[in-house]
Amino acid sequence: MSVTISTTNKPLNPRAQDLSPKGYNRASLYSGKALDFDGVNDSVGLGAISGTLSNLSMSWYIKTTNTADFQCLFANGAGKFDVYIRPDKKIHVWTGSQQSFYEIPDIQTGDWINLVLVKDGANASLYYNGQLAQTIAFSGSSFSITNGFVGIGLNSLYDFNGQIAGFKIFNTALTAAQVSDLYLNPEKIVPDGVANSALKLWLPMMEGAGTTAYDGSGNGNHGTINGATWVSGIGAPVAQSAVMNWNKGTNFYSDSDWEVSSATTNASISSSSHSAPNRIDTASVFDDGTGSTYKRGYKVSNTTMAIGQITASTFVKKKDVDYINVVLGTDGGTYKFFALVDLVNGTINDTSGNPTATSIQSVGDGWYYVSVQGAQTTLSQGIAYIYGQDPTNGSSIDDSYTGANNQTYIWGINIQEGAINNVHLPTIGTLQTTPVLLPQGLTTGRDITGVNLFENVRNQFALNLDGNSWAEVHDNASLDVTTGLSLEAWVYSSASDATVGDGVLSKWHEGSNKRSFLMYALDFDSFYFFVSNDGAATNSVTFGINSADYEKYNHFVCTFDGTNLKAYVNGALYNTSAATFSSIYNSDKNVAIGNYNIGQTPERKYNNSIALPRIYNRALSATEVSRNYNADRSKFGL
Repeated sequence: MSVTISTTNKPLNPRAQDLSPKGYNRASLYSGKALDFDGVNDSVGLGAISGTLSNLSMSWYIKTTNTADFQCLFANGAGKFDVYIRPDKKIHVWTGSQQSFYEIPDIQTGDWINLVLVKDGANASLYYNGQLAQTIAFSGSSFSITNGFVGIGLNSLYDFNGQIAGFKIFNTALTAAQVSDLYLNPEKIVPDGVANSALKLWLPMMEGAGTTAYDGSGNGNHGTINGATWVSGIGAPVAQSAVMNWNKGTNFYSDSDWEVSSATTNASISSSSHSAPNRIDTASVFDDGTGSTYKRGYKVSNTTMAIGQITASTFVKKKDVDYINVVLGTDGGTYKFFALVDLVNGTINDTSGNPTATSIQSVGDGWYYVSVQGAQTTLSQGIAYIYGQDPTNGSSIDDSYTGANNQTYIWGINIQEGAINNVHLPTIGTLQTTPVLLPQGLTTGRDITGVNLFENVRNQFALNLDGNSWAEVHDNASLDVTTGLSLEAWVYSSASDATVGDGVLSKWHEGSNKRSFLMYALDFDSFYFFVSNDGAATNSVTFGINSADYEKYNHFVCTFDGTNLKAYVNGALYNTSAATFSSIYNSDKNVAIGNYNIGQTPERKYNNSIALPRIYNRALSATEVSRNYNADRSKFGL
């Protein structure tokens, strides 16, 4: 069994409510992103959203920088349904047949507020920061948002000047309790008692890069950003990126799919009516043609890629034959890294050309997502290939057999710099050549584009941090440790997320000499544990992981018993360092998860996931560390 938690050692729970018998130290979450509108033609265009709705709820987080002018919050360009702020600080709702003016508490520039508009039959209510402001009877029975331009921040007369985040539309009328639930628990996507399917649009507006605001509802209503720019460091009450499940990635190919126009040699690619993995699009068909020379189709990334590791990925499915080759080309195609895929058993049987890494995941309905990684030594373009394979040879690559017009289903392409991320990242609108964050949708096991998440397991106990986010726990007696200490966490480390002294778990404030304890990442494979007895002087011990443990969660425990500092990695003792003092300084600062030096310059924020953080007021024994590791390792696929 794992370690029993006492009332003194309350676990840190960054996500859940405080419902356990012994209670949790619930963390506040910070640094969500938002879109900044400058008041001059900035908008997020949504096209038409289906539904003339008798019951509807819309929610925004807004911060205005101008209360002197009319400012649009939502517009249906045909004049069917507009919402905006008036100079008298009333909220104006116009449905084309009726205008209503809602009195709300004074709107101050620079303050984040939450507005929720609820249409319930013949009445419409406006909520301000979770509380009912006013209910007004409506003569019309519905809000129509089906015709013409639908957008945020801009209509034909009024432009919004400020920041917006977390926009949602439900096709149901939220109750007062449900509105309050969303406001008090901003990490919730849907309030208690509301079906996930009722959420028709969710734009977190927290990607932080690119010109697309992705719809996290799973309905594909992505927004096009026109002029508005990204900002970060947004605090409560705005929903935070740390509590969402984000897919990080880049895609250097602008189309993201195999097409008839794909380049081919001794083969062909054609369209089909077969369903693609996202259940929305249709797949293509690769035909290996005839003849006795190699048969291939290929796509070239549109942008020159840097020297180093690159990855090509695609979806494949059996049609006529059991095998296909998925190939990465680097240095403009000079070097090729093969993966021979068994489409029946879902395995990679041969990797000629010695790719750095390969990966295959089942995504359902016979589809597999295959990734191949290799090194590029010159600035060039990556190439994704599909090669025909001898249908009788499943053990070694043989692409020079006499073809017989054998066919394989193919769909979706990623070409990216860095390590395999096992997430399909379609490009929508423009090349995504810098990492962007895609929030996971609500459909079980699928991301916002409808694609299965396979390796991206939804660990509700994890914070998925992006280098700007962190969680913070207020100082209290249960976190005051002096004579003994253990810090424990499951930490995801990726070679593509190099760090420079970023905090994992800490109560550590350098500028004010209020250091207590710190677990931090010197780099993705090198970590430190520090303690201080007076807020200034420190003792430390180092620990790390090897290459076999990159791109996965690792279990870290750091202990101080007044005599030694010890570091354990994945249940085993890694290093010991003798202490020169016997007690720990009792700082009055808050505890941070994924950061240290909070509130000072520079803050040090971790750029990956941290799960199950724990603090104990004693040093765990080696047996207890091993038990904790074994108790939770199955949650992380170990």
